[in-house]
Amino acid sequence: MQKDIQELVQLIKSAKRIVGFTGAGISTASGIPDFRSAGGFFDQLSGQHYSGEEALSVPFFKQQPELFFENFRTILDFPDAEPNAGHLFFKQLEDSGKTVTVVTQNIDNLHEKAGNKHVLAVHGNATKWQDAKTGQAVSSDALRWDKRGIAVDEKGQRLKPQVILYGDRLDERVMEEASEAIREADLLIVVGTSLNVYPAAYLIDDFRGEHLVLINQTTVADMKRFDLVVQTDCNTFLKEVTKQLS
Repeated sequence: MQKDIQELVQLIKSAKRIVGFTGAGISTASGIPDFRSAGGFFDQLSGQHYSGEEALSVPFFKQQPELFFENFRTILDFPDAEPNAGHLFFKQLEDSGKTVTVVTQNIDNLHEKAGNKHVLAVHGNATKWQDAKTGQAVSSDALRWDKRGIAVDEKGQRLKPQVILYGDRLDERVMEEASEAIREADLLIVVGTSLNVYPAAYLIDDFRGEHLVLINQTTVADMKRFDLVVQTDCNTFLKEVTKQLS
Protein backbone atom coordinates (compact mmCIF):
# COMPACT_ATOMS: atom_id res chain seq x y z
CA MET A 1 0.00 0.00 0.00
CA GLN A 2 2.96 2.33 0.61
CA LYS A 3 3.76 2.36 -3.09
CA ASP A 4 0.19 3.38 -3.91
CA ILE A 5 0.33 6.12 -1.28
CA GLN A 6 3.52 7.55 -2.77
CA GLU A 7 2.12 7.38 -6.29
CA LEU A 8 -1.02 9.28 -5.34
CA VAL A 9 1.02 11.85 -3.41
CA GLN A 10 3.07 12.55 -6.53
CA LEU A 11 -0.04 12.82 -8.71
CA ILE A 12 -1.53 15.31 -6.26
CA LYS A 13 1.63 17.40 -6.10
CA SER A 14 1.73 17.71 -9.89
CA ALA A 15 -1.97 18.54 -10.23
CA LYS A 16 -3.56 21.98 -10.12
CA ARG A 17 -7.24 21.21 -10.54
CA ILE A 18 -8.53 18.18 -8.63
CA VAL A 19 -12.00 16.66 -8.54
CA GLY A 20 -13.08 14.11 -5.97
CA PHE A 21 -15.99 11.92 -7.08
CA THR A 22 -17.33 10.22 -3.97
CA GLY A 23 -19.91 7.62 -3.01
CA ALA A 24 -21.28 5.85 0.03
CA GLY A 25 -17.98 4.15 0.88
CA ILE A 26 -16.39 7.38 2.02
CA SER A 27 -19.05 7.91 4.70
CA THR A 28 -19.37 4.46 6.25
CA ALA A 29 -16.59 5.28 8.72
CA SER A 30 -18.81 8.12 9.96
CA GLY A 31 -21.50 5.62 10.87
CA ILE A 32 -23.61 6.06 7.76
CA PRO A 33 -24.39 2.64 6.25
CA ASP A 34 -24.23 1.92 2.54
CA PHE A 35 -27.85 0.90 2.08
CA ARG A 36 -27.10 -0.81 -1.25
CA SER A 37 -24.47 -3.15 0.17
CA ALA A 38 -25.05 -6.74 1.27
CA GLY A 39 -27.13 -6.71 4.43
CA GLY A 40 -28.00 -3.04 3.93
CA PHE A 41 -31.40 -1.39 3.90
CA PHE A 42 -32.34 -2.62 0.44
CA ASP A 43 -31.61 -6.21 1.47
CA GLN A 44 -33.55 -5.79 4.70
CA LEU A 45 -36.67 -4.96 2.70
CA SER A 46 -36.54 -8.24 0.79
CA GLY A 47 -39.48 -9.59 2.80
CA GLN A 48 -41.61 -6.47 2.41
CA HIS A 49 -44.23 -5.76 -0.23
CA TYR A 50 -42.11 -2.90 -1.55
CA SER A 51 -38.49 -2.52 -2.65
CA GLY A 52 -35.85 -0.11 -1.43
CA GLU A 53 -36.23 1.96 -4.58
CA GLU A 54 -39.99 2.15 -4.07
CA ALA A 55 -39.49 3.18 -0.43
CA LEU A 56 -37.43 6.16 -1.59
CA SER A 57 -39.61 7.14 -4.53
CA VAL A 58 -41.81 10.14 -5.30
CA PRO A 59 -45.05 8.07 -5.38
CA PHE A 60 -44.20 6.52 -2.00
CA PHE A 61 -43.53 9.98 -0.52
CA LYS A 62 -46.89 11.22 -1.76
CA GLN A 63 -49.04 8.17 -1.08
CA GLN A 64 -47.46 6.66 2.05
CA PRO A 65 -45.78 9.57 3.85
CA GLU A 66 -45.73 7.91 7.26
CA LEU A 67 -43.84 4.90 5.96
CA PHE A 68 -41.64 7.08 3.75
CA PHE A 69 -40.46 9.16 6.70
CA GLU A 70 -40.01 6.09 8.87
CA ASN A 71 -37.60 4.76 6.26
CA PHE A 72 -36.02 8.18 5.76
CA ARG A 73 -35.18 8.55 9.42
CA THR A 74 -33.77 5.03 9.50
CA ILE A 75 -31.40 5.19 6.54
CA LEU A 76 -30.92 8.80 5.46
CA ASP A 77 -31.11 10.96 8.55
CA PHE A 78 -27.84 11.07 10.52
CA PRO A 79 -27.63 14.60 11.98
CA ASP A 80 -24.88 13.71 14.45
CA ALA A 81 -22.51 12.16 11.90
CA GLU A 82 -19.12 13.86 11.62
CA PRO A 83 -16.62 14.02 8.73
CA ASN A 84 -13.91 11.36 8.75
CA ALA A 85 -10.41 11.16 7.29
CA GLY A 86 -11.77 10.72 3.77
CA HIS A 87 -13.75 13.95 3.85
CA LEU A 88 -10.94 15.85 5.58
CA PHE A 89 -8.49 14.69 2.90
CA PHE A 90 -10.25 16.81 0.29
CA LYS A 91 -10.37 19.76 2.68
CA GLN A 92 -6.59 19.54 3.13
CA LEU A 93 -6.08 19.54 -0.64
CA GLU A 94 -8.09 22.74 -0.81
CA ASP A 95 -6.16 24.28 2.10
CA SER A 96 -2.88 23.47 0.34
CA GLY A 97 -3.81 25.75 -2.54
CA LYS A 98 -5.24 23.25 -5.01
CA THR A 99 -8.43 24.04 -6.89
CA VAL A 100 -10.74 21.33 -5.55
CA THR A 101 -14.28 20.38 -6.46
CA VAL A 102 -16.05 17.52 -4.72
CA VAL A 103 -18.77 15.84 -6.75
CA THR A 104 -20.62 13.54 -4.40
CA GLN A 105 -23.42 11.04 -4.79
CA ASN A 106 -23.96 11.23 -1.03
CA ILE A 107 -26.69 13.26 0.63
CA ASP A 108 -25.17 13.33 4.13
CA ASN A 109 -23.68 16.87 4.04
CA LEU A 110 -20.33 15.61 5.38
CA HIS A 111 -18.16 17.17 2.67
CA GLU A 112 -19.78 20.52 3.43
CA LYS A 113 -19.34 19.89 7.14
CA ALA A 114 -15.65 19.14 6.56
CA GLY A 115 -15.29 22.63 5.12
CA ASN A 116 -14.88 22.12 1.38
CA LYS A 117 -16.08 25.26 -0.38
CA HIS A 118 -17.12 23.74 -3.70
CA VAL A 119 -19.29 20.67 -3.18
CA LEU A 120 -21.73 19.48 -5.83
CA ALA A 121 -24.18 17.02 -4.29
CA VAL A 122 -25.78 15.48 -7.37
CA HIS A 123 -28.39 13.57 -5.36
CA GLY A 124 -29.24 16.44 -3.02
CA ASN A 125 -28.75 17.08 0.68
CA ALA A 126 -30.76 15.34 3.40
CA THR A 127 -30.10 18.14 5.88
CA LYS A 128 -32.00 20.67 3.75
CA TRP A 129 -35.76 20.94 3.32
CA GLN A 130 -38.34 22.35 0.95
CA ASP A 131 -42.09 22.86 0.78
CA ALA A 132 -43.51 19.63 -0.66
CA LYS A 133 -45.97 21.48 -2.90
CA THR A 134 -44.04 24.50 -4.11
CA GLY A 135 -40.46 23.26 -3.90
CA GLN A 136 -39.52 26.46 -2.08
CA ALA A 137 -36.52 26.05 0.22
CA VAL A 138 -37.40 26.07 3.92
CA SER A 139 -35.05 26.68 6.85
CA SER A 140 -34.24 23.54 8.80
CA ASP A 141 -35.26 25.51 11.89
CA ALA A 142 -38.86 25.28 10.65
CA LEU A 143 -38.80 21.47 10.64
CA ARG A 144 -41.32 19.75 12.89
CA TRP A 145 -42.50 16.16 13.15
CA ASP A 146 -46.25 15.71 13.51
CA LYS A 147 -47.90 12.95 15.53
CA ARG A 148 -47.78 10.62 12.51
CA GLY A 149 -44.03 11.12 12.10
CA ILE A 150 -44.37 13.27 8.98
CA ALA A 151 -42.08 16.26 8.40
CA VAL A 152 -44.01 19.55 8.47
CA ASP A 153 -43.35 23.24 9.07
CA GLU A 154 -44.79 25.43 11.84
CA LYS A 155 -48.10 25.69 9.97
CA GLY A 156 -48.39 21.95 9.41
CA GLN A 157 -47.46 22.14 5.73
CA ARG A 158 -45.71 18.97 4.60
CA LEU A 159 -41.99 19.24 3.90
CA LYS A 160 -39.77 17.20 1.61
CA PRO A 161 -36.05 16.60 2.13
CA GLN A 162 -33.98 18.18 -0.64
CA VAL A 163 -32.87 14.83 -2.01
CA ILE A 164 -33.38 13.25 -5.39
CA LEU A 165 -35.94 10.50 -4.92
CA TYR A 166 -36.60 7.80 -7.49
CA GLY A 167 -38.87 9.55 -9.97
CA ASP A 168 -37.31 12.98 -9.39
CA ARG A 169 -35.22 14.70 -12.02
CA LEU A 170 -31.61 15.47 -11.26
CA ASP A 171 -30.81 19.15 -10.90
CA GLU A 172 -29.56 20.16 -14.35
CA ARG A 173 -27.51 23.06 -13.01
CA VAL A 174 -25.67 20.83 -10.53
CA MET A 175 -25.03 18.18 -13.19
CA GLU A 176 -23.71 20.77 -15.63
CA GLU A 177 -21.38 22.23 -13.00
CA ALA A 178 -20.15 18.75 -12.12
CA SER A 179 -19.54 17.90 -15.76
CA GLU A 180 -17.61 21.13 -16.30
CA ALA A 181 -15.46 20.61 -13.19
CA ILE A 182 -14.59 17.07 -14.28
CA ARG A 183 -13.78 18.19 -17.84
CA GLU A 184 -11.42 20.88 -16.55
CA ALA A 185 -9.67 18.74 -13.92
CA ASP A 186 -6.21 17.29 -14.47
CA LEU A 187 -6.67 14.74 -11.65
CA LEU A 188 -9.90 12.89 -10.87
CA ILE A 189 -10.00 10.79 -7.68
CA VAL A 190 -12.94 8.38 -7.46
CA VAL A 191 -13.55 7.29 -3.87
CA GLY A 192 -15.95 4.84 -2.25
CA THR A 193 -18.22 4.09 -5.18
CA SER A 194 -18.71 1.19 -7.56
CA LEU A 195 -19.95 3.60 -10.24
CA ASN A 196 -23.21 1.75 -10.74
CA VAL A 197 -25.69 4.52 -9.94
CA TYR A 198 -26.74 6.30 -13.10
CA PRO A 199 -26.89 8.88 -14.56
CA ALA A 200 -24.41 10.29 -12.01
CA ALA A 201 -21.78 7.66 -12.89
CA TYR A 202 -21.76 8.85 -16.49
CA LEU A 203 -20.03 12.02 -15.30
CA ILE A 204 -16.72 10.13 -15.18
CA ASP A 205 -16.87 9.89 -18.97
CA ASP A 206 -16.41 13.67 -19.18
CA PHE A 207 -12.87 13.50 -17.76
CA ARG A 208 -10.21 14.69 -20.21
CA GLY A 209 -7.34 15.19 -17.78
CA GLU A 210 -4.06 13.46 -17.05
CA HIS A 211 -4.76 10.91 -14.33
CA LEU A 212 -7.80 8.95 -13.17
CA VAL A 213 -7.60 7.25 -9.76
CA LEU A 214 -9.94 4.74 -8.09
CA ILE A 215 -9.94 4.05 -4.34
CA ASN A 216 -12.62 1.49 -3.53
CA GLN A 217 -12.86 -1.89 -1.84
CA THR A 218 -14.60 -3.54 -4.79
CA THR A 219 -13.92 -3.53 -8.50
CA VAL A 220 -15.84 -1.45 -11.01
CA ALA A 221 -16.59 -1.84 -14.70
CA ASP A 222 -13.78 -0.90 -17.09
CA MET A 223 -10.92 -1.00 -14.58
CA LYS A 224 -8.41 -0.41 -17.38
CA ARG A 225 -9.40 3.22 -17.69
CA PHE A 226 -7.83 4.01 -14.29
CA ASP A 227 -4.17 4.96 -13.97
CA LEU A 228 -4.10 3.95 -10.30
CA VAL A 229 -6.43 1.47 -8.60
CA VAL A 230 -6.31 0.98 -4.83
CA GLN A 231 -8.62 -1.74 -3.51
CA THR A 232 -8.75 -1.03 0.20
CA ASP A 233 -10.66 0.89 2.83
CA CYS A 234 -10.69 4.40 1.43
CA ASN A 235 -10.61 6.21 4.77
CA THR A 236 -7.60 4.32 6.09
CA PHE A 237 -5.77 4.89 2.82
CA LEU A 238 -6.58 8.59 2.54
CA LYS A 239 -5.58 9.15 6.15
CA GLU A 240 -2.10 7.88 5.28
CA VAL A 241 -1.98 9.98 2.11
CA THR A 242 -2.89 13.04 4.17
CA LYS A 243 0.01 12.34 6.54
CA GLN A 244 2.42 12.14 3.62
CA LEU A 245 1.15 15.44 2.24
CA SER A 246 1.46 17.26 5.56
